[in-house]
This record gives sequence, C-alpha cells and structure tokens, in this order.
Amino acid sequence: MKSILALILSITLMAFTADAFAGERGYFAKDNEPLYGTWINLDYSGRPPQKIVFNSDGTGGSSSQADSSDLTWKFKTLITGKWTDSDGNIMYKDHWVGDWGEEGYSLLKISNSGNTLEYVFDGDKHPNKIDPKHSYYRKYIRK
Repeated sequence: MKSILALILSITLMAFTADAFAGERGYFAKDNEPLYGTWINLDYSGRPPQKIVFNSDGTGGSSSQADSSDLTWKFKTLITGKWTDSDGNIMYKDHWVGDWGEEGYSLLKISNSGNTLEYVFDGDKHPNKIDPKHSYYRKYIRK
C-alpha cells in the first residue's frame, strides 16, 4: 500500500514539475517583463500591423504604421506561462482579447539578445511551436 501511494505521489509530482518547466502552469507576470514595449516590422503593411505594443498593465495594441502614436487595434492580454528554452530565448504563452471582437492564444519568443520577437497565434488553442511557415506567424524587432 505504501509503495502504491509513493508511486502515485511521485507521478503526480513529476506531472506538475514537467508542466511548470514547459510554461504550462499559471504565471504571475512582473512589471518588467521583456515582452513589454514597442515592437516593429517595417516590411508589414496594414495587416499584419507594422507596430505592436505590450504594456505592463495587460493592455496593448497595434498599428498599421510604425510611426503612428495611435493604436488602431487594442487588446487585453494575460500572460499564462513563461520559461527559457535551451537556447536562452524567453518564451511566453498568452491569452488575448481584441476590441475588434477576436480572441486568441499566442506562443511568443523573445530572442536571447532581447531584440527580436517572434510569435504564432491561434483562435482556439496555444500553438505548440514557433513556425515561420504558419499563416499567423509574426516577427518584430524592438523599437
């Protein structure tokens, strides 16, 4: 009986530990996350937007013009996971809701230099990987 209990507890502990390392458990975002700030890609025009902004209060937005101070599309985001991959890149999972009526889940990667943001989003679930061939793949540099 003790062996079975020990086995069950070990498996449970391993499951929770694995989830935590993979960013699957909840995460309480800090005020100074590397994700926060303005990101731009001048190769984009309109959709996808040239500029995207993440604020520490969980709000953000995007604009079709990188030099515009107005954010055309506004969103609220909740960071649900954070971890560092084997290359030193910072990975995030978030759940966002846009003021244009869309909702989604993103997997975001900040390069180990801190200067490049890549992400993929989906309307139904968190993507499993950052795939540049995905139709909702985006890439930005820090402004």
